[in-house]
Amino acid sequence: MTDTSNLDDVIIIGGGSTGLYTAFYCGMRGMKTKLIESDTELGGKVAKFLPEKLIYDIGGIPQITGDELVKQTIDQAAKHQPTIVQNEWIETIKKNEDGTFSLTSKEGMVHHSKTVIIATGTGKFDTVQPDISNIELYTGKSHHYTMKNPQQYVGKRVMICSNNRIGVDWALTLEGIAEQVYLVNNKKTFQNAADVELEQLDKSSVVVKLASEIGQLDGDEGWLDQIIIKSEQAAVEQIDVDHLLTYHGLKMNPTPFDNWGLETDSNRVVVDHFMATNIEGIFAAGDATSYPGKTMLIASGYTEALTAVNSAKKHLEPNAPSTVYSTVIYRK
Repeated sequence: MTDTSNLDDVIIIGGGSTGLYTAFYCGMRGMKTKLIESDTELGGKVAKFLPEKLIYDIGGIPQITGDELVKQTIDQAAKHQPTIVQNEWIETIKKNEDGTFSLTSKEGMVHHSKTVIIATGTGKFDTVQPDISNIELYTGKSHHYTMKNPQQYVGKRVMICSNNRIGVDWALTLEGIAEQVYLVNNKKTFQNAADVELEQLDKSSVVVKLASEIGQLDGDEGWLDQIIIKSEQAAVEQIDVDHLLTYHGLKMNPTPFDNWGLETDSNRVVVDHFMATNIEGIFAAGDATSYPGKTMLIASGYTEALTAVNSAKKHLEPNAPSTVYSTVIYRK
């Protein structure tokens, strides 16, 4: 028997930009909503990959940083106060005899819902941990895996440790914000960096240390004072630093679509024009989906979310209107 005392109208799996917008629109449709995110933070790929990047292709917004887009989408999602669960990885989805769904997480929690909307993308991206002794003592205060909130680096001494184009991008972005930027690379080249970026780096005030690595972090109560770096010639240099950013790549834990019984194509969920999957009552939106003409854009996820929510509403209430209008609902 399904636990009907704690039964949601819809559970959204995934708290990226698509999942958050889905939660907002579920509220507009008057649905009791729960959103489950596998990470400790909301925002998905936009938060992971685009926090400092300017995004130009969202309708009605000439430009916006990924950070600000995530913040505004979280605020928008909160309008109807959905239940938001973070740091839970859904392993199984069971369709019960009464047509409801039971979702079990790796952490042992069970969630019950009348419908499900999948907005996971293709998986969870976890940051590769740098091999630096005691770095965990500084993580969250003066050590960062993303460049969120660039204003925190105003007038500060910032060291970036990366052999990737991401590190070059961060360094060039922070050059005009921080007092001084250092870029430490344990190799002699930057992976995936374009020639134009390397030329900009060469002309910048960024101090680049190639074939070098971090040897020791010194500071107090999570706040850095100095970092010791070592070159391949065994030279040791002590540098005064306020913040450290590291990027050593990401590893992906793919969403277990097969465990959920969903039809897939190239590791994405096959949906029809109603955003319906092969399991009645389960819908999908965003990068998780596959259909003819699919585009991998943030804006695409929003329109797919609208369709998925309206389809879920009609599944629950066949006589419900096919869509609703914010100008009517929020009329004062």
